[in-house]
Amino acid sequence: MQNKQLKILGGIFALLLLIVLIFENPFGKSEDEKRAAEAKPLFPDFSIEQVSKIEIIAKGETTILAKQNDQWVVATMNNYPADSGGVQDLLEKVAEFDDSRHESDNPKNRAEYQVDSSGVEAKLLDAEDKTLAHLFVGKNTPGIFNSYVRVADSNDVYVGKGYLQSTFDKGDRTWKDRTIFKFEKGLVTSIDIVSPEETIELRLDSESKWQLLQPIAAAANQTEVENLLSYYSELKTDDFAEAKELTAYGLDSPISSITANLNDGTTAQLLIGKEEDDGGNIYVKRDDKDTVFMLSKSSVDRLIKKSDVFTEKTTPPEMENTTPSE
Repeated sequence: MQNKQLKILGGIFALLLLIVLIFENPFGKSEDEKRAAEAKPLFPDFSIEQVSKIEIIAKGETTILAKQNDQWVVATMNNYPADSGGVQDLLEKVAEFDDSRHESDNPKNRAEYQVDSSGVEAKLLDAEDKTLAHLFVGKNTPGIFNSYVRVADSNDVYVGKGYLQSTFDKGDRTWKDRTIFKFEKGLVTSIDIVSPEETIELRLDSESKWQLLQPIAAAANQTEVENLLSYYSELKTDDFAEAKELTAYGLDSPISSITANLNDGTTAQLLIGKEEDDGGNIYVKRDDKDTVFMLSKSSVDRLIKKSDVFTEKTTPPEMENTTPSE
């Protein structure tokens, strides 16, 4: 009996010892933990709220992002709305940079780490054009998930978290906001789809059920309509087309269109033009904007569907058993 009690007490002691080792760490912190605890920001006076302009130089091209009335625009692209999420991500990365992982202070290593003109240069300024942060973002580290960073006018190279060149340089995708439409799908009361084959009219009834009114009157497949609205209400472009006459894109006389009518009187109408000459993307535009977007054929097919897709399939009633009983 005494041996059993000793075993129980020994088990309790071992458990308590394990808890102490985990939470108290009596043997001290690791070197990485020590560096992280003692780290200082690379830009101690930097404040996200103060940034009003961002200049990015990559591959010899300069992109300027500017804040106008609390909205970010691409100033070098006719003040087109900027990818606000991407801008916020960039700002947060700059605010997070610290000196916890120092890699080199040898200026000869700049090219190796691509923290010179071969990388991405970024300058963040306030409303008075005062520089808040000026840095070079280099290639990713051997571990892939981090990148090299150098403060301008300094030889010190540090390691920053994340694959940062894609955060600072959008390349061919540009910094433009890729949103075509963003609206609350629950406010839509009717949908009209026009194609060369047919005109489809969907309406929400008094019981908040979708009904197909054209080309036939029938109950609508609620799931198909909801899937359409989920996609259309947050539609993003695959690419941007060059500025040309609408005739070049078949948008002077669109072959198809889709319109969502909202209960506040607004509409979201997308006009569908022709395919690219190489048979790739399809040209589209909003009826109320000049910008011509490009969507993949599969994306357009998710919008311009056939009426039978929206028609609720009903199961015919089972035939009564007319076999005479014995």
